[in-house]
Amino acid sequence: MTRFRRTTWLAVLVTVMSIISITPVAHASPSQLTKHKVIVATGSVTCKKVTGSVTFQPAVRHVGTTPETQIVTFRASACSTKGSNVKHVTSGYLTVTVHRPSNSCIGLLSTELPKSTGTWRPSSIHSTTASFSGLAFVYNKVGDEGFTVPNVGGTAKVTGSFAGTDHWKRSTATLYTNMTPAQFRSACLSSTGLSRQAIVSGVATFS
Repeated sequence: MTRFRRTTWLAVLVTVMSIISITPVAHASPSQLTKHKVIVATGSVTCKKVTGSVTFQPAVRHVGTTPETQIVTFRASACSTKGSNVKHVTSGYLTVTVHRPSNSCIGLLSTELPKSTGTWRPSSIHSTTASFSGLAFVYNKVGDEGFTVPNVGGTAKVTGSFAGTDHWKRSTATLYTNMTPAQFRSACLSSTGLSRQAIVSGVATFS
């Protein structure tokens, strides 16, 4: 091998080795390598602590004439499952938006709840989509007002997690606010109306 060829060959080798040494190698993180698996939960779940709020936009009044939007948010915890392929549920979250033709307190009982989708934690649990035919007012032991779904003789329908074999027909939720009927009526009759109610307790069973 001539001196020129040997020098050229060495130069090429050095160049190739330099490229190899400085070329970064991409490493996938464990989360990228392991695909997130979402499970449709079977069986039933009961959450013994439900809190949240009901926001009225605009505020509801005893006799209202303005179109209104209700935003109801729920957070469920203290949950346990039965006959399910999911053993542990940390919490559940649901937001329901209701549109009514008027902001009347009197007409709240006739509110129809739209189909809504709730999510669960851990996030590996598939979401739950539910619809109820209506609601009914109830009262707890200390006289605070609340509501239960579905209404008496009403229906429920669910798809996704915890739908059961009958698509949640036996599912119920009962929630209580921090207002008595007298306080609620007084707020409705006030000059400012009622713009928000806190949901302070409740129980929900999906089966």
